[in-house]
Amino acid sequence: MPTKTVLITGCSTGIGRDLAQRLAETGYTVIATARHPETLHNLSVALALPLDVTDPVSVSTATEEVIRRFGRIDVLVNNAGYALRGALEEVPVEDAQAMFDVNVFGLLRMIRTVAPQMRQQGSGRIINISSIAGKCSTPGNGTYSATKFAVEALSDALRWELAPFGIQVVIVEPGSISTPFEAAAQAHARTILSNTSSPYHALYEHSATFAASMRRQGAGPEAVSQVIQQAIEASRPRRRYVVAIPFSGRLVLHLGDGVWDRVVRRIYQIAPLDHRRAPAHAESRPPTPAHV
Repeated sequence: MPTKTVLITGCSTGIGRDLAQRLAETGYTVIATARHPETLHNLSVALALPLDVTDPVSVSTATEEVIRRFGRIDVLVNNAGYALRGALEEVPVEDAQAMFDVNVFGLLRMIRTVAPQMRQQGSGRIINISSIAGKCSTPGNGTYSATKFAVEALSDALRWELAPFGIQVVIVEPGSISTPFEAAAQAHARTILSNTSSPYHALYEHSATFAASMRRQGAGPEAVSQVIQQAIEASRPRRRYVVAIPFSGRLVLHLGDGVWDRVVRRIYQIAPLDHRRAPAHAESRPPTPAHV
């Protein structure tokens, strides 16, 4: 019986690399891709290809090569992505746009290219790697969270749109995972985060401390790879798979904004809103007449 052909984006490090090796060892026909193909060395996969998800030509060229060699794509894992830290006020718009181009529009380019092939086959499974950041946003992480909120919304729509053609869409939501991902996120925003004159400098320091603590407690990339393999092999996969998020974290997310706000204030040491009285001259000012 032929094995499933699995195309994975973002295999240079972390989850993508671990998943590619795991599936290859299990017997899948794995196509590992990365923007810089030299990073795919020592991966025992059926095929390693250069693929830049921000480049439509690169996306189509890689996909066509997979079809030429293997005749089909059974599973697409949209894993390519990165994070950029910083307060919304301080992240340059062009940097946010570049991140959206990879995390969101790159995913769309892959789906627009692969879905017609899956539709022709009458079957296929698309697995989009989201994040717990796609469920809740934290200070200093708003732009990255926005990309993952977008992935969640797009995936929900795609699940309905592609279902009539035998194509299933699954979301995987990792929590804290020990990979080079966070170090890269810090590096991308080094200029922002190291600016001691920034009004958000204290926030960045608290964020760095919390991130370091989470990395020490985080699971390895294999925890996510195992769950992705489960999502590939399940006859009826769940819509969402949550990975490496403790029960206490899941509970907080279900208790509403008030609880979540208290948790964020404590973690990032954000003082409550200042409800000081308005200046005396403002208090003595007569009320503005209402328009009739």
